[in-house]
Amino acid sequence: MKLFKTFAYTGIILFLFASCEDLVDEDPISEIGENNFYANNDDLLAAVISGYDGMQSFYRDQYFFWGEFRADNHAPSSNVNANNQEIADNAITEGNSAARWQDLYRTISRANNVIKNAPDVPSFDENLLAEALAMRAKCYFDAIRVWGDVPLFIEPVEVISETAKPATNAATILNDVIIPDMILAQDLMQIPSDDFRFSKSSIYALQAEVYVYAGDYPNAKIAIQNLMNLGSHSLVTTPLEWRELFFNSNGDAATDDALDGKIQEGSELIMSIRYSVDEEAGSGNLNRSAIAQLFRGGVPQFLMSEEIENKWINRFPTDSVDWETKYPSTDPALTRTVIEPDGMGGTVEVQRFNYGDWRYFYSRQGGYDGLGSISIGQAKTGKWGDSVFPSNEDITDVVVYRYADMLLLLAEIEHELNPTDAATPLGIINQLRTARQLPQVTLAEFGATPDERLDYILVERQLELYGEAKRWWDLLRNDKAIQTMTPILQARGVTVPLTQDRLKWPIFFEHLIENPQLNQNSGY
Repeated sequence: MKLFKTFAYTGIILFLFASCEDLVDEDPISEIGENNFYANNDDLLAAVISGYDGMQSFYRDQYFFWGEFRADNHAPSSNVNANNQEIADNAITEGNSAARWQDLYRTISRANNVIKNAPDVPSFDENLLAEALAMRAKCYFDAIRVWGDVPLFIEPVEVISETAKPATNAATILNDVIIPDMILAQDLMQIPSDDFRFSKSSIYALQAEVYVYAGDYPNAKIAIQNLMNLGSHSLVTTPLEWRELFFNSNGDAATDDALDGKIQEGSELIMSIRYSVDEEAGSGNLNRSAIAQLFRGGVPQFLMSEEIENKWINRFPTDSVDWETKYPSTDPALTRTVIEPDGMGGTVEVQRFNYGDWRYFYSRQGGYDGLGSISIGQAKTGKWGDSVFPSNEDITDVVVYRYADMLLLLAEIEHELNPTDAATPLGIINQLRTARQLPQVTLAEFGATPDERLDYILVERQLELYGEAKRWWDLLRNDKAIQTMTPILQARGVTVPLTQDRLKWPIFFEHLIENPQLNQNSGY
């Protein structure tokens, strides 16, 4: 995505909130004048692509720090570094580099330039303006979820003094910028679907995510219905197709099937952040994904937690007797070939069921065979494959939105709209269960009370979306983060309590120095 590296008209400050040293060390901004630069749609396209380039820089790792590793899906490994230990323990300090926001604001700055200048381009492509609006909405949505009140910029910054301003209330940003941006983006966008750029489909997904966060369930439901009505996406229906959504072995064959190389395609994928071998890794590997190093590096930072593994086995037993007791009328979807004595002194190949949820096997190091050799709580995440390769070679795409996410979010929405109606959300869950070739959920299993049913839905989301940076936000918007994480953190020996204030991250200390009008968040 480095089709467009350094663009700006004279005097524009592209790199908001970079440190003073960063500003000094940056390459000179090109001397292209504003009017000359945005002369046609090709110029606008280059500017939009530079925005996705900016998203690469923080979705590679910060996306997972924000939404995945703070929750109960993972535990820090014995080799975790100090910064990642803080994130896992929800004890982050203002000096943790993961709390930097300059890459996010760099992307906002690039979107602002497109939003301002696009209307002045003759016969400008409204789809490009829609992309910039959606990009800005998504970035600010990420920002307010992570930090709460943050500085607001909706115009290009022309002099560095304009970067020093107080934080704007998060609710104001939500109601006055994020929601209007994504509504206008929907109106302007004509492209139904695109794997790696904002389109009608991903804008509807963004709307659903934002509206659920805001507690506006009717509009969240409408957004998902609009997405479904486009007909551009659907559930995959086999374990192999599901695995292909994520798989990237970097050329190494999988241990349990014939997959090889980078696949990451399928009808469920609504929008991903793309990483490509066609572009250089860049300084600090900013043009490379960090999935391989975070989830399964030779020295992994995080492991699958005991909590997620036990939860998975409890819902889908891996023991044959337990499975057949719980699901007597449903066979597991996958089998394996086993060599057994034939009773006549020889051997014979037979097919035996792989009991349990195949998503668990495909999400765990070593697959099904790894269950017997790697203890619970000691396995790496294998959702993207088991291969370990250098960080400067990782081109694993980061999935931002997919259809199963939206479907299960709809189940949660239907539950919130009518907590006494169990049939509607249950039907949605069983729609996914059918596609996954997993046992249907009975009304009794779903739960007798609204609270039990909500918990059931959230676990369904947790298992399906494991590793995709959704779990923390699910806990947060349902006011379950503190009650879920406190006993886990206490058992881990964490002495810093997780409080309401500390659900937001601290502002990185250098940002406070750069912008004296900011105050540190409460709790830090």
